[in-house]
Amino acid sequence: MANEPNDDVFRNLAKAMEEMIRNLPGDEPPRFIGCTIISGSGDDGRIFHMDDFEDDFDYDLVEDSGFFYITLELSGEESSAPRVEFLDQEVRVIIDGRNFDVPLSAPINPGESKFGIKNGVLDIICSKLN
Repeated sequence: MANEPNDDVFRNLAKAMEEMIRNLPGDEPPRFIGCTIISGSGDDGRIFHMDDFEDDFDYDLVEDSGFFYITLELSGEESSAPRVEFLDQEVRVIIDGRNFDVPLSAPINPGESKFGIKNGVLDIICSKLN
């Protein structure tokens, strides 16, 4: 099999990514959220889509003694503003008719929970039940 002109570039990129991932801080394994790699040239090129998380969204969840703080970045491609529903022990984010649930480790008080959107960032604050 003949070497493609960019084989060395992809090999070096893969090594660099492995090294970066290996040295990431934190206890959780890293996740890839959307990626397209185009390999080869001309009509013989192959396209690999890494979209296993297409039906999910990435968010940060922080908890203290009285609140849950959820933050997620919006793509800017939404056709309407997101809606947020506060349930007993989870938060449902509805974006363009798709539901995304954020499970919580304790019950919340929906009446005292709130959310806001600023500069493409959705911030949600959930008050825990006492």
